[in-house]
Amino acid sequence: MSTTTSNNPNPNPNTPTAPSGPGSTKIAGKLELLSRQNRYRPPLSSSSSARSSPFPTHLGLFAYGTLTIDAVMHALLDRVPPSTLTSAPGWRAAGLPDLPYPGLVADPTSVAPGRAYNDLTEREWAILDSFENPKYDVARVTLASGAEALAYIWPADPPALTTTWTVDFIDTEGMEDYLAMCVEFRQDWEESQRSKTS
Repeated sequence: MSTTTSNNPNPNPNTPTAPSGPGSTKIAGKLELLSRQNRYRPPLSSSSSARSSPFPTHLGLFAYGTLTIDAVMHALLDRVPPSTLTSAPGWRAAGLPDLPYPGLVADPTSVAPGRAYNDLTEREWAILDSFENPKYDVARVTLASGAEALAYIWPADPPALTTTWTVDFIDTEGMEDYLAMCVEFRQDWEESQRSKTS
């Protein structure tokens, strides 16, 4: 296992720089992407979600999808938190139909690569939890190091999700739209917080 600390929003090897091959997911425009991303998300004014909280956030977050991309984290948090490259044996990042991000599903034959973020603030956890699709469950997973972390688990029958997600599912144009959606989400989230205190 290797460790990396990153404060640059751009140079992540997971960030695509050119359109991927024919198996990639083509995202046709920002509006379609926003519709897909927000399909299951409740309004930001909602006081709670289906997920139980508070989480034992001292465990840190195991990210395996778009949150492993520096530019995405920077768009959401205004920084790229230090992270550790790691993996979760017995789990797989499964491609989700019509969505640009994956869901973590149990698979004893697989190992899900990802990053462990261990210094997220309470506010950053709140942003990320609001951003994540509320269909996810939050559960502890055991990493390759033996440490535990929290991860967003997709509540679906794993055999029904046979595709393994990689960042190449989002081509260059799609990544630009996805980042724009992240920035817009963060602005909406900040506005919702101001509305609660006004």
